[in-house]
Amino acid sequence: MAKPVGSTPIFSLFVMFSWLYSGNSQTIPNERKTWCIANPLASNSALAANIEYICSQLDCGSINPKGPCFEPNSRMHHASFAMNLYYQANGRHLADCNFINSGLVSLIDPSYGNCSFHSGGGLADEEPSETWCVAKPGTSDELLQLNINFACNLVDCNATHSGGVCYYPATLINHASYAMNLYYQITGRKKSNCNFRETSLIVSSDPSYGNCSYPCFTVQRKKKNTTMEFLNVCRKISCSFGYLSEFPKANLGFNFIIWCCFLFTLQFL
Repeated sequence: MAKPVGSTPIFSLFVMFSWLYSGNSQTIPNERKTWCIANPLASNSALAANIEYICSQLDCGSINPKGPCFEPNSRMHHASFAMNLYYQANGRHLADCNFINSGLVSLIDPSYGNCSFHSGGGLADEEPSETWCVAKPGTSDELLQLNINFACNLVDCNATHSGGVCYYPATLINHASYAMNLYYQITGRKKSNCNFRETSLIVSSDPSYGNCSYPCFTVQRKKKNTTMEFLNVCRKISCSFGYLSEFPKANLGFNFIIWCCFLFTLQFL
C-alpha cells in the first residue's frame, strides 16, 4: 500500500533531490594517481629541450627505437613519457610538471598498448579545483580529426581557425584539444564528456598558453531539457518514497510530490 503523501517530511524530499543532482559534476577520488604529459600547445623546440634535459638524467630507453613507447614517433608523445618520468622521480609536485608551462598534470592514465606511464600516487601539493580536457599524446591524426569534427559541430572552434588566437601551433593535437576542452566545459565537466573513444585526458593544470586561453566553466543546461530533467528527477524521488512508479500524462499539478519537486527545481533554473 502506498504511503500517504503527508507522512514524508518535505525536508527529506529536498535531501533526496539534492543527492540526485549531485551527480551532475565530475568527481574523482582524492587518492587518485597523477601523471605528467606535454601541453598540446607546447612548441617542438620546447618539447625537444625537455626530452634532452630529462633523458640526460633518467633512463628514457622506452622511447628509443624498438622500445615499447617509441611509437608513435612524435615529439609530443616522447616528451610526455620523459616528462612523466621526471615528475614521478621528483615526488609529483606541480613544479615537477611545469617545464616552463609546457607540462600538464593528468588525472587519467596516458598509458596505451604496451607503453606504460608509471605513477607513484597523487599530487604532492594541494590539488587545483578546476579541470580541463586535452587530447591524449600518441593519438592518431585520424582520430584527432574525428574529434575535431564532432566537437566543432557543437561548439565554436573559431579560435583554432587561421588568424585565431589558438591557431598556433598549427597541429591537430592542439586544435583537437581546444575543441575537446570546450565541449567538456559546456557539457558540465562530466568525466564521460572527456572520453572521445579514450583519446583524451582530464588534466588539473591550465593548458592555456600565450594568447590562447582554454576556457574553464560550466554553463546552464539548455531550457528545452529542463522539463524532461524535472520529470525524471521527480519520478525517481517518487519511487524512492513508495509513490507512483510512473507519472500520469495529465493532472500532474494535483500530485503533491510534483509540487514539492517543482519548488526545489526552481533554484536550478
